[in-house]
Amino acid sequence: MTGTPLPATAILAALLLSGCGAQAEKAPPAPAPASGVIAFAPGAPDLDSLQIVTAEAGPLPVSADLNARIAVDENVTGRVGAPVSGRVTAVLADIGMPVRPGQVLARMDAPDLAQAQADLSKAQIDGDLKHRAAQRAESLFQGGAIARSELESAQADAQSAGAELRRAGRRLGNLGGDGTALALSSPVGGYVLGRQLEPGQQLTAGQSPLFTVTDPKRLWLLVDVPETAIPRARIGENIVFDVNAWPGRHFTGRISRIGLAVDAATRRVQVRADVPNPDLALKPEMFARARFIVDDGRTGLKVPNAALFEQGLQSYVFKAEAPGRFRRVPVTVGVRGEADSYLTGGIRPGDRIVGEGALLLNAQLAGQ
Repeated sequence: MTGTPLPATAILAALLLSGCGAQAEKAPPAPAPASGVIAFAPGAPDLDSLQIVTAEAGPLPVSADLNARIAVDENVTGRVGAPVSGRVTAVLADIGMPVRPGQVLARMDAPDLAQAQADLSKAQIDGDLKHRAAQRAESLFQGGAIARSELESAQADAQSAGAELRRAGRRLGNLGGDGTALALSSPVGGYVLGRQLEPGQQLTAGQSPLFTVTDPKRLWLLVDVPETAIPRARIGENIVFDVNAWPGRHFTGRISRIGLAVDAATRRVQVRADVPNPDLALKPEMFARARFIVDDGRTGLKVPNAALFEQGLQSYVFKAEAPGRFRRVPVTVGVRGEADSYLTGGIRPGDRIVGEGALLLNAQLAGQ
């Protein structure tokens, strides 16, 4: 049996219906990403190169990190010198040794000490003679035997001799010792920080310092602050600083003095902070990076500089909105430091942003 041929219109309709079904089976196109947003599929290799950090809120520093130096606290530091010339006969203290106030650190043979003793004896004899002469002159003047001018001259000689006696006594008292043996003693308690003499060494009068003694648990931080930042620095406020010897550890000092003059060459003012050092982690002459923390209510969000990038005059960061999805956000930089910066607008405390890898992410976004 032969079938009836289909009309041409029926064949055309079937073809059109078939085409419509094929189009209906195609997936809809993916929506284009929003402007400033870049997204990655879960497990994308690019995600491994991105460091995600959290923006931390805190007081806004006065300025960027400043170079600083740790120094001994001069209020608890003593330096021992040679009061007279002589030769070192014994060294009784070494670097790192604890000492008490008045403890003998070294002994020396000082011929000048014998001379000081002789000067005192001479001054005592001369003073006694001049004093008795003044008394005789007083009696003679009362009897009318001498003029007033002679009395006044004798009294002046007695006063001069008394002053010389006191000077010689003070000099010998400062030297101490007996005969030619002289003891060099510590003026303060603490630890021996420096020693610059050896047994048998010949010393000259005034040679110093032979010993430096200090309390290492009390230090100073010396910071040269730009003149533009000085108005926000106040005595009693805190300074936070870091040292290379202890990465990741933050130390704190308190401002105790602000310089009265600006250095003409650097345009900076020296600021001094008192620093407690109970565990002796800090050492004098260490270099530090310091920043002022002023309690004036101004706050900022601390982010690593690697998170920041510039386009024109605007700074940006990438904020993580969801796993694998990042949005470019304009931000306001309040203070820019050497390693970290403080933002005053654009993101909120606790926001998660891209640290290392932000520049690479921006380049990929530009290529979309």
